[in-house]
Amino acid sequence: MTEATTEAVFQHHVRTMSSDNLDEALKDYTDDSVLFTPIAMYIGLDAIKAGFTAMTTLHPVVAANFKIIRQEIQGEYIYFLWSALPAIPFGGDTFYIHNGKILMQSVFFPTGR
Repeated sequence: MTEATTEAVFQHHVRTMSSDNLDEALKDYTDDSVLFTPIAMYIGLDAIKAGFTAMTTLHPVVAANFKIIRQEIQGEYIYFLWSALPAIPFGGDTFYIHNGKILMQSVFFPTGR
């Protein structure tokens, strides 16, 4: 898999999540994909959908103020830093994308918990 394909999957993910199209975003995952968040770990499509749904309470504020700080792609891995002021001063994601699917994503942002 090339970095271009890794980046294409990632760009699709960002585009669909920022447009609040969760069903389209889930096409980038598999039943074996894992999503780590500050709230919980989610495995499989149904659980990942529930995880993203749980994180969408701030979505309008985040989408309106989303700013990319840094993006690094190395083969099948992506390191992504972002902010969405004032709600989230700093957040980060890491992705493992293999054969056109996100197999692992970890998300970090302050939750206030």
